[in-house]
Amino acid sequence: MTKLKIIYFGSPYYSAPLLNKIISSGHQVPLVISQGSKKTRRGKIVHTSIYEFCEKNKLRCITPDQFSDTVVDDISSIKADLGIVYAYGKIIPQSIIDATEFGIMNLHCSLLPAYRGAAPIQHALINNETATGITYFEINEKLDEGKMILNKVYTIKESDNCSTIQDNLTDIAVECCSEAIDKMCAKEYIKSALNKKPTYAKKIIKEDAFLNWDMNVRLMFNMIRALHLWPVARIDLFGDNIKILDANCIEKKHEHPTGTVVSFNKNELVIAAKEGFLSILKLQLEGKKTITNRDLYNSNHSIKETLINNCANISYKSL
Repeated sequence: MTKLKIIYFGSPYYSAPLLNKIISSGHQVPLVISQGSKKTRRGKIVHTSIYEFCEKNKLRCITPDQFSDTVVDDISSIKADLGIVYAYGKIIPQSIIDATEFGIMNLHCSLLPAYRGAAPIQHALINNETATGITYFEINEKLDEGKMILNKVYTIKESDNCSTIQDNLTDIAVECCSEAIDKMCAKEYIKSALNKKPTYAKKIIKEDAFLNWDMNVRLMFNMIRALHLWPVARIDLFGDNIKILDANCIEKKHEHPTGTVVSFNKNELVIAAKEGFLSILKLQLEGKKTITNRDLYNSNHSIKETLINNCANISYKSL
């Protein structure tokens, strides 16, 4: 494999392993581009994980708000062979693409053309997909529509959430990074799945996090997994707005009113929903820390007594 001069674009923690792989493979990375730093309410400056990785590894990193002429000139002066993008978070203009010899390759966490857009993993989970994957593709001025270079399939497990899938897809992408670089430079493309209709994964917003007990239990379970990191699924439980961070899905026909507490003890908190029961494993009360269902049962929270007093003590397992 020829050693290249590569500009890297990335921001969150999960884009660091790919950057590390590029460096350890012997490629030169003269410049990294990341999202800008943010200031918290208390005035603390928070940098992106990629920025911190660059600080630690003595890599030059810039965080431009926009690609001004000065920034474009700076990038062009590097005369890079290739650009690689993984979760940078901004559209890269054609002027930057033109500043590299072989173009810019993007890593997207879906099997394109499925789930183009900002939240492919979350929407794959919400839609109850059994598989997803990664796609390396050559970027152009359109969103996730460039020529595909390489893709790999990942089977979604029942125990997966958005975080575990993200990490597993990153591992897959790191393993085949060198192959993708070679194919990108040789312009070896794979055939697009022309028979598949493109789907779009819109950005997740806070309002997407609200559940209700009349939802299908599988959809509730999938949303909890999909929104595990942010904004975290939330629901009204006897007047308390709680966040659910982890749960199990029990799909069974029943005739109990949705929202009925069917079991609450040291081992479980199970509530009836449409087409089944939701077993809540981790939750967060308003303004409190994350706790387990056992922690709640052993606590002095007022909602504990409410749940006990409203518990039907139904043997749902024998239904």
